[in-house]
Amino acid sequence: MRHNVRSMGGMGSRIALGLAVAMAALGITASVANAAATIQSDPEAYAYLPGPYVQGLGETAIFDNSLSPALHDVTTDQLGPDGGPLFFASVVPGGQVTSVKGTEYLKAGTYPFYCTLHGSSMSGELTIQPTGKAKPRPSVKASFVNQKLKQVRKSGVRVKVRSGTASKGVALIARKGKAVLGIKRGLSFKAGQTKTMTVPLTKSGRKAISKGKVVQISIQATVQFGKPSSATRKVR
Repeated sequence: MRHNVRSMGGMGSRIALGLAVAMAALGITASVANAAATIQSDPEAYAYLPGPYVQGLGETAIFDNSLSPALHDVTTDQLGPDGGPLFFASVVPGGQVTSVKGTEYLKAGTYPFYCTLHGSSMSGELTIQPTGKAKPRPSVKASFVNQKLKQVRKSGVRVKVRSGTASKGVALIARKGKAVLGIKRGLSFKAGQTKTMTVPLTKSGRKAISKGKVVQISIQATVQFGKPSSATRKVR
């Protein structure tokens, strides 16, 4: 569907100017933007500009919605090791620019993408060339800290987490079977950092382990774009 919101005359220069201003506001340097692919929405249609969208390994693509009057995003049906989209840019209103998260981890190849708000009619392809080096995916490993069952019931599940890479948005989930005992979110780690922390129990979580002399508890550490880490232990 076409929507005539502005003349196409001089569109290339206006796109470049709009992108430069928006990137400056985001703190994105020109050298990074020139290296990475810039996926652009069409200012006069619910579509992306034709491209091609090509970049090397390890680069973070940019989604430029600066000249569109409409809400758009970028996503893919392909799933990453965390079970979420392999890469995505969140929905942004017209006039804004944002990063396409996850593209810095992609292997060489061609990856289809689309706008969740407009479906297959607004789609394109991102090609990753075999040049440069992909960034290592976020990596965390969770393990139990020795505890007695009475300690868990009183204060929660103690967990040790080691991060192989700098990792943000790490979440810890403690379960008994399918029952969630507690969740701790929004954790950040430097590369190689180890932290010991407690996952507090919810009211229902305390009830789930209130009886018995032995309880089998599992913990899982998740991080966006990275593979989850799990461990299980019988606590007495």
